[in-house]
Amino acid sequence: MTNCSVPHPRLHALIGDIATDVPEDLAREIECALNEQDLPAQAPTFFACLNAIRKADGADGKPCKARTLGASEHASLSRSLAGIAALLDLLQAADRARVDGGLDEQMSPFHIDGMIVAARQLVREANHCLTAEIP
Repeated sequence: MTNCSVPHPRLHALIGDIATDVPEDLAREIECALNEQDLPAQAPTFFACLNAIRKADGADGKPCKARTLGASEHASLSRSLAGIAALLDLLQAADRARVDGGLDEQMSPFHIDGMIVAARQLVREANHCLTAEIP
C-alpha cells in the first residue's frame, strides 16, 4: 500500500519506514528509477505481509491479542523453545558434518528425520500453549 504522505512513495512501498533513513539524493534517484519501471506503486505481497507481521499480526494474518499465560503454559512453552533450540543446534552440527566430514562422520538420515519430526512436535506444543483457551 502506498503512503502518499511520504516524499518518496514508491521507495516507501518497497522498503517501508526505513526509506526515511535513505539520504535524500539517493532516495530521489531510486524513486526516479522506480517511476521509470512503471511498476504499480503498492507494496508487493511479500513486503505487505512482512510489514503486517512486524506490526504484531499472527501467523494467520490476524492481529494478535494480548493475553496472560498461566504458569503451566509458560513452563511448557519455555521447555518447547529450549527443545527446539537444542534440535536446531544438533541439525546444524549434522549439516556441517555432512559438508565437512567423511561418510563415517555423518548423522544418518533416520536420525535427522527424527529430529525434524521432534522439532515439528515441539512447535505444535508451543503453538498449543499460545492458542489454548483461557479458562
